Parts: sequence; structure tokens; C-alpha cells
Amino acid sequence: MNPSIRLFAAFALVSQIYAHEHHSIQEQLGYPADAKLLIIHGDDLGMSHSKNVATFQAMEEGVLTSASVMMVTPWVKEVSDYAQENPEADLGVHITLTAEWDLYKWGPLAGPANVPSLVNEHGHFHSNIPDFAEAADIEEIEKEVRAQIEAAKAAGIESTHLDGHMGSMLAREDIAELYFRLGKEYSMPVRLHEHHGQDSTSPEFKDAVAKMPGKITTNHGAIPEDFPGKLAENYNNYLRSIGPGLNLLVLHLGFDDPEMQAITVNHPLWGAAWRQEDFDWTMSEETKKIIEEEKIILVDWGLVQDKLFDK
Repeated sequence: MNPSIRLFAAFALVSQIYAHEHHSIQEQLGYPADAKLLIIHGDDLGMSHSKNVATFQAMEEGVLTSASVMMVTPWVKEVSDYAQENPEADLGVHITLTAEWDLYKWGPLAGPANVPSLVNEHGHFHSNIPDFAEAADIEEIEKEVRAQIEAAKAAGIESTHLDGHMGSMLAREDIAELYFRLGKEYSMPVRLHEHHGQDSTSPEFKDAVAKMPGKITTNHGAIPEDFPGKLAENYNNYLRSIGPGLNLLVLHLGFDDPEMQAITVNHPLWGAAWRQEDFDWTMSEETKKIIEEEKIILVDWGLVQDKLFDK
């Protein structure tokens, strides 16, 4: 992930169009009003074998409850095989419109010639959000996003949600509107990022996003200042702080191995060591103990989709 882009200062989970005025989100999902519900979510599935194995293990043995899949990446076939063998796994589409790593690149499923504004001279996605936002044509974005959603279907991945890699689906107001429209069309909740940093959004944009239909709840992720060594402390403090409602914690799992080190070279933030720390936290007995002590109920995106969307 591009270290100049701060994706983690604020997160919002948006469950579109079915928020009822007199019932809390937890009550709509079938829990009492004082229930503390938490989705622990893993980004970037399909990016590498290291990423896949760590995520699968954390979903089976750790506290991870969901993950989202990058359909344009080299290791996505391994994910589709896993999804078919494990239909209970809660997986969504991690809409990917950027390729941030120095030496490890990917491009559009629709084909570079069909979405020329989304690629550079090599046929790869732009490496950062500002370049993408400046160049991308909205019709070409829709063509590519639909291609990724349909590819997940064709691969046997029963998607429960949508989210945008590096916050790309909130890069411009027209893209945000497309994001919500597709979520409604495909009957999937969407995750809303708020950017901070060199591409900081304007007050007008934030206001437009806030007024979009839906329910926004408390969400969290670590920040660069917590790395290295303090990611677990950040997550533990978050667990102890959450209140009633539907909450989201976003992680980036993987192993600090040669594959991930090569992919993320020159990117210490959200790189191999970061992803190992995230994995270790999901597997930790201390993490499981805090969840039990705080009476947190782990849920997934499928619950939100089943209860709040017409499928």
C-alpha cells in the first residue's frame, strides 16, 4: 500500500437503504440493543500465496471473520478453489483499480485497450490514488468494476460485500455514487473509506459521502505510527473501547517470508513485517481472551447482506 496514503484514520461501514429509524443496526441483525458486534476483516486476498495461506488459517483457527478478494491478482485461482471447498467462508470483492507495489503489477480484467484511462503506458493500473483519480473515466471504471464482480461470480465466489482497494471507490464523488449504485444493484453492503494525506478530500466531498443513503457505524484500522511493534496494542485497545453496534476492524495479513518481502520491497508500511504482525494478532490467545472478556460477538458481512438486503 502506498505509504503516502493514510487509509486508516477513519473507516465507515455503510449498510445501504435498509436502516430503520427506530431500530439499531444490531437489532436489525437479530441481536439485542446492547450487543457489541464486530467484523474482523482481511484485505488483499489473492495478492500472493503468503497472503492466501495466512488469511485462510486466520479464518479457520483465528479471529478473522471475513476477507475480500482482489480478482486481478496472480493468486486468485487459489482463492476461488478455497471458496468452492469452503462455502461458509465470508468473502467479498476487493475492487482493485491501482497497482501500488514497485515490482509487482497487475492490470484490468476488461483489457487495457477497453479501459485506457485506467492504465499506464505498460498496461498496468496507476500506482496511486491521485493519478488514478485524475485520469480515470467513469464509464471505464464501471466497465472494469463490473468485470471484477462478474469474475468473482464465475469463479464460484459467493460475494457478501464490496470494498475498494486503497479507497479507490471514494476517490471522486462520481465514483462514490457508482460504488453505492453497484452495491444496491448486486445486493451487497459496501465499505466506505475516508482518505487522509496528499489526496485529502474536500469538506464538500466528505459532506456528499455523509449524505449518501445508509447507516454508518464505528470502524477501525491501525495507523503507520503504530508500526513496528504496536499494532497488537492498537487492536487490543480498540477491542476494549468498542460499544454496542456493528463494528469493523480491518487487517492486512500475510507472512514475513521471501515472497511477501519481494512483493512489498521499499514499502515497510503494510509490507511483509506489518502483515506478519496482523496475522500473529488474529491467532493470539490474548486476542481471543479480550474478545471473550469484552463480550464481543464476532459476525461477518454475510449476516449484514442476509438481514439488510434483498437477494
